Amino acid sequence: MPNPFCARYRAAMAECGGRCPIEAGVLGRLADHECVHGRLPGDRTAKCGCWPQENAPVITLTRAARPPRAARKAA
Repeated sequence: MPNPFCARYRAAMAECGGRCPIEAGVLGRLADHECVHGRLPGDRTAKCGCWPQENAPVITLTRAARPPRAARKAA
């Protein structure tokens, strides 16, 4: 029994010049599901906050931030 995915994969591979059609974005369209940082939902790389199920990374400051100079003069 012929496998339609294999036939599509081979045709897409020929279209891509021998490259993997999934990585080239011709077959599977992974890029349609990536955020602007190139991450997929549930990716194990550093969180960027683009997906609703993950929060943006919180960066701890080494010292307290000072208010702008104009705000200090008004106080």
